[in-house]
Amino acid sequence: MGSGGNWKFKQKLRNKQVEWPTGPLTGFGSNETPTWVEAWVVQRTTGASQRTFQKTWSGGYSKWTADKGVFRQGKFRKGPAVGIALLSSHDSIANDDYYYWWVDQIKLT
Repeated sequence: MGSGGNWKFKQKLRNKQVEWPTGPLTGFGSNETPTWVEAWVVQRTTGASQRTFQKTWSGGYSKWTADKGVFRQGKFRKGPAVGIALLSSHDSIANDDYYYWWVDQIKLT
């Protein structure tokens, strides 16, 4: 399957962590419902890393925001970073589960 989505280029920092990783959802089928997104942010210059997830949606499926389960090591600074995300979905017609993943260069602001 194709890309399930991507990262918003500028991600907001608060208290030296990314709050909250987000991006648009694109590329999955009209019969699919997202069931989980797990997002990682890593920054080479600081060695910092963070993991968050999203498991419920409200207001449609146009974007994802991984705003639960923060695990962070190190402290982020403004500047370049890498965002990695995994999306799982369920197709109600085919009764199948799918996954998508993507990696993007992002900027912490």
